[in-house]
Amino acid sequence: IMLFKRMNNLSVIIALLSMGLITSCGYTMRGSLNLPASLSDISVYSSKYSVLVNSINETLINSGMNVTNSNDKTMHRIVILSERFNRRQLSMSISGRVNEYELIYDVQYEINLPNEKNLSDSITLYRDYSFDENNVMGNSDREDDIKTEMISTASTLIFNKLRAYAK
Repeated sequence: IMLFKRMNNLSVIIALLSMGLITSCGYTMRGSLNLPASLSDISVYSSKYSVLVNSINETLINSGMNVTNSNDKTMHRIVILSERFNRRQLSMSISGRVNEYELIYDVQYEINLPNEKNLSDSITLYRDYSFDENNVMGNSDREDDIKTEMISTASTLIFNKLRAYAK
Protein backbone atom coordinates (compact mmCIF):
# COMPACT_ATOMS: atom_id res chain seq x y z
CA ILE A 1 0.00 0.00 0.00
CA MET A 2 2.85 2.38 0.83
CA LEU A 3 4.43 1.75 -2.60
CA PHE A 4 1.11 2.51 -4.30
CA LYS A 5 0.81 5.89 -2.51
CA ARG A 6 4.37 6.82 -3.49
CA MET A 7 3.68 5.91 -7.13
CA ASN A 8 0.44 7.91 -7.04
CA ASN A 9 2.20 10.98 -5.58
CA LEU A 10 5.05 10.62 -8.05
CA SER A 11 2.66 10.45 -11.02
CA VAL A 12 0.84 13.58 -9.81
CA ILE A 13 4.14 15.45 -9.50
CA ILE A 14 5.25 14.31 -12.97
CA ALA A 15 1.89 15.34 -14.47
CA LEU A 16 2.09 18.80 -12.87
CA LEU A 17 5.67 19.31 -14.02
CA SER A 18 4.76 18.22 -17.56
CA MET A 19 1.83 20.63 -17.73
CA GLY A 20 4.02 23.44 -16.42
CA LEU A 21 6.69 22.77 -19.03
CA ILE A 22 4.19 22.52 -21.89
CA THR A 23 2.43 25.79 -21.03
CA SER A 24 5.67 27.65 -20.38
CA CYS A 25 6.96 26.92 -23.88
CA GLY A 26 3.94 28.63 -25.47
CA TYR A 27 2.06 25.50 -26.49
CA THR A 28 -1.68 26.02 -27.03
CA MET A 29 -4.36 23.53 -27.93
CA ARG A 30 -5.34 23.39 -31.56
CA GLY A 31 -8.29 25.66 -32.24
CA SER A 32 -7.60 28.01 -29.36
CA LEU A 33 -7.41 31.63 -30.34
CA ASN A 34 -4.90 34.03 -28.82
CA LEU A 35 -5.72 37.52 -30.01
CA PRO A 36 -4.40 40.79 -28.60
CA ALA A 37 -6.41 42.34 -25.75
CA SER A 38 -7.22 45.33 -27.98
CA LEU A 39 -9.52 43.04 -29.98
CA SER A 40 -12.08 42.47 -27.23
CA ASP A 41 -14.91 43.75 -29.46
CA ILE A 42 -15.13 42.82 -33.12
CA SER A 43 -17.68 42.88 -35.89
CA VAL A 44 -17.96 40.10 -38.44
CA TYR A 45 -20.03 41.33 -41.35
CA SER A 46 -21.31 40.12 -44.68
CA SER A 47 -24.00 41.69 -46.85
CA LYS A 48 -25.43 38.20 -47.53
CA TYR A 49 -26.09 35.18 -45.31
CA SER A 50 -22.81 33.33 -44.85
CA VAL A 51 -21.96 30.04 -43.15
CA LEU A 52 -18.39 31.35 -42.98
CA VAL A 53 -19.54 34.32 -40.87
CA ASN A 54 -21.35 31.90 -38.55
CA SER A 55 -18.18 29.81 -38.20
CA ILE A 56 -16.04 32.89 -37.45
CA ASN A 57 -18.62 34.20 -34.94
CA GLU A 58 -18.79 30.87 -33.12
CA THR A 59 -15.05 30.68 -32.64
CA LEU A 60 -14.76 34.31 -31.52
CA ILE A 61 -17.61 33.93 -29.01
CA ASN A 62 -16.06 30.71 -27.67
CA SER A 63 -12.81 32.60 -27.12
CA GLY A 64 -14.60 35.20 -24.98
CA MET A 65 -14.86 38.06 -27.45
CA ASN A 66 -17.85 40.35 -27.92
CA VAL A 67 -19.06 39.83 -31.49
CA THR A 68 -21.57 41.87 -33.48
CA ASN A 69 -22.66 41.96 -37.10
CA SER A 70 -22.54 45.75 -37.22
CA ASN A 71 -21.07 47.52 -40.22
CA ASP A 72 -19.76 50.28 -37.92
CA LYS A 73 -16.47 51.42 -39.46
CA THR A 74 -15.04 52.56 -36.10
CA MET A 75 -14.90 48.96 -34.81
CA HIS A 76 -12.44 46.19 -35.49
CA ARG A 77 -14.07 44.32 -38.37
CA ILE A 78 -13.82 41.26 -40.53
CA VAL A 79 -15.85 41.89 -43.68
CA ILE A 80 -16.64 38.98 -45.99
CA LEU A 81 -16.91 40.65 -49.40
CA SER A 82 -17.77 37.52 -51.36
CA GLU A 83 -17.59 33.76 -51.18
CA ARG A 84 -18.30 31.25 -53.88
CA PHE A 85 -18.15 27.48 -54.42
CA ASN A 86 -17.44 26.13 -57.88
CA ARG A 87 -17.30 22.53 -59.02
CA ARG A 88 -15.52 21.27 -62.10
CA GLN A 89 -14.87 17.89 -63.65
CA LEU A 90 -11.45 16.60 -62.81
CA SER A 91 -11.41 13.27 -64.68
CA MET A 92 -13.70 11.17 -66.84
CA SER A 93 -14.04 7.46 -67.50
CA ILE A 94 -13.66 5.84 -70.91
CA SER A 95 -17.46 5.89 -71.29
CA GLY A 96 -17.47 9.68 -70.84
CA ARG A 97 -18.81 9.73 -67.28
CA VAL A 98 -17.32 11.82 -64.50
CA ASN A 99 -14.96 9.97 -62.13
CA GLU A 100 -13.75 12.92 -60.05
CA TYR A 101 -14.85 16.44 -59.26
CA GLU A 102 -12.87 19.33 -57.86
CA LEU A 103 -14.47 21.81 -55.47
CA ILE A 104 -13.11 25.34 -55.48
CA TYR A 105 -13.91 27.77 -52.65
CA ASP A 106 -13.11 31.45 -53.22
CA VAL A 107 -13.40 33.97 -50.37
CA GLN A 108 -12.69 37.70 -50.65
CA TYR A 109 -12.45 39.52 -47.31
CA GLU A 110 -11.12 42.58 -45.52
CA ILE A 111 -9.75 43.08 -42.05
CA ASN A 112 -10.43 46.62 -40.82
CA LEU A 113 -8.68 47.92 -37.72
CA PRO A 114 -9.51 51.47 -36.55
CA ASN A 115 -6.89 54.07 -37.47
CA GLU A 116 -5.01 51.60 -39.68
CA LYS A 117 -4.98 50.67 -43.33
CA ASN A 118 -7.51 48.01 -44.34
CA LEU A 119 -6.12 44.64 -45.31
CA SER A 120 -7.85 43.09 -48.33
CA ASP A 121 -7.10 39.47 -49.05
CA SER A 122 -8.49 36.38 -50.70
CA ILE A 123 -8.46 32.66 -50.06
CA THR A 124 -8.85 29.97 -52.69
CA LEU A 125 -9.12 26.37 -51.52
CA TYR A 126 -9.20 23.26 -53.73
CA ARG A 127 -10.46 19.78 -52.81
CA ASP A 128 -11.21 16.85 -55.07
CA TYR A 129 -13.33 13.76 -54.57
CA SER A 130 -14.27 10.69 -56.56
CA PHE A 131 -17.78 10.47 -57.95
CA ASP A 132 -19.84 7.29 -58.09
CA GLU A 133 -22.91 7.62 -60.30
CA ASN A 134 -24.47 4.62 -58.52
CA ASN A 135 -24.34 6.41 -55.14
CA VAL A 136 -25.71 9.90 -55.79
CA MET A 137 -26.82 10.45 -52.16
CA GLY A 138 -23.39 9.43 -50.84
CA ASN A 139 -21.74 11.82 -53.28
CA SER A 140 -23.97 14.66 -52.10
CA ASP A 141 -23.15 13.94 -48.45
CA ARG A 142 -19.44 13.76 -49.24
CA GLU A 143 -19.57 17.07 -51.10
CA ASP A 144 -21.40 18.72 -48.16
CA ASP A 145 -18.77 17.40 -45.74
CA ILE A 146 -15.96 18.73 -47.93
CA LYS A 147 -17.67 22.14 -48.15
CA THR A 148 -18.01 22.26 -44.35
CA GLU A 149 -14.32 21.40 -43.96
CA MET A 150 -13.34 24.08 -46.51
CA ILE A 151 -15.37 26.71 -44.63
CA SER A 152 -13.66 25.70 -41.39
CA THR A 153 -10.24 25.94 -43.04
CA ALA A 154 -11.03 29.39 -44.47
CA SER A 155 -12.20 30.52 -41.02
CA THR A 156 -8.90 29.37 -39.47
CA LEU A 157 -6.88 31.13 -42.18
CA ILE A 158 -8.78 34.38 -41.59
CA PHE A 159 -8.12 34.09 -37.82
CA ASN A 160 -4.42 33.60 -38.44
CA LYS A 161 -4.36 36.66 -40.72
CA LEU A 162 -6.29 38.70 -38.10
CA ARG A 163 -3.87 37.68 -35.36
CA ALA A 164 -0.84 38.59 -37.50
CA TYR A 165 -2.34 41.90 -38.64
CA ALA A 166 -3.52 43.00 -35.18
CA LYS A 167 -0.08 42.72 -33.52
